[in-house]
Amino acid sequence: WVRAALGLEDRPLLAPSLPPDEPVACAPDADPAWQAVASARRVGRPTGITVAAAATSSWVELGAGTDPALRTALATVGGRRVVAVAMDRYVGAGQPGPDGYRLACRGIELAGRCGLPVVTFVDTPGAQLGSAAENAGIARAIAETHAAMAAAPVPTVAVCVGEGGSGGAQALSAADRLLIQEGAIFSVIGPEGAAAILERDASRAEAVAPLLRLTAADLVGFGIADASVSDGLGATVDAVVAALGEARTGDRARRLDAATEAWLRGDERPSGGH
Repeated sequence: WVRAALGLEDRPLLAPSLPPDEPVACAPDADPAWQAVASARRVGRPTGITVAAAATSSWVELGAGTDPALRTALATVGGRRVVAVAMDRYVGAGQPGPDGYRLACRGIELAGRCGLPVVTFVDTPGAQLGSAAENAGIARAIAETHAAMAAAPVPTVAVCVGEGGSGGAQALSAADRLLIQEGAIFSVIGPEGAAAILERDASRAEAVAPLLRLTAADLVGFGIADASVSDGLGATVDAVVAALGEARTGDRARRLDAATEAWLRGDERPSGGH
């Protein structure tokens, strides 16, 4: 373990097996936004830990077993030592709990102290819900993780590989380079939650999804994400390695400032933007 942690030998990550593929649960004539939601949620789609296993040549778990839905490690990506954080949406409904976020936060802070870049693999509909999670401090854990990412004094890269839902995803996406797979989605709230608020009927999620501008094309068009990448594992890994070489500390703030400025100027937005 010590030799692997120091980067003296590789310890590859063995990703959990994926469930059998199921067809996308969506009508072929559905709105592209709802098709993207169905694609991101498709059973059998590779999740964050799957992509992490493909992207890393070594993975030394920190706090092993703390939260299988959100794992943190000292890892090697493209020959560089990093702190990696990966989600697994096939564990616990893909909803990490407070302990998982606290561990991720400590890992990000460790990266800052050691001068290691941070790479996150995001795939969650959102963090744990319910009174138990609230009593255990889920809101504070997410906020502190988000703050650690935003303040990290090292280059950071995030890639959304499925569903990037709510604050549970945003906390790990405040990165200098934010990538999103073409078939992934990213939003401050899921379609069902938005429908429950806007229409008072969660079953109206399909109708509300286009209003959220949650597709990869939307995110890149608005300047929230830097680039969309192919859903293929190889292409995603190549994009992550390239982004790791390009990322500069502080790009995260410059990107969001530029997106905000463009929005205030009324610059061209994706078709149908509000």
